[in-house]
Amino acid sequence: MLPRPLRLTRQGFSNTRGLKRVHSAHFSLSYGNAETEGLGGSGVIVPKKVVKGSVDRHLLKRRLRAFLLPYSTPSRIFIVSARAKADTLSYKDLEHELSVLIGSIIQNT
Repeated sequence: MLPRPLRLTRQGFSNTRGLKRVHSAHFSLSYGNAETEGLGGSGVIVPKKVVKGSVDRHLLKRRLRAFLLPYSTPSRIFIVSARAKADTLSYKDLEHELSVLIGSIIQNT
């Protein structure tokens, strides 16, 4: 579970213009540094259009937040957006795909 101070707030979401993005088959990851300390954190977007059922949507959100926990800091912003068929992935596949995305970020910086 991602602690409340490491979750992106509404104010934090509004300051996300200009973030860099990387994409995979099932996810889009936006990332950057928070302009002011304490407004960073991680956010997860799983639209109803992508995952119809509420239970499946919230399960995917919980899994994504659990994955982002070690990478979340108050000075960094991560926003993961789910794409079509993301709910069909097992946790191991989800973890692998996001690890590749995070790895590409680390290589570029």
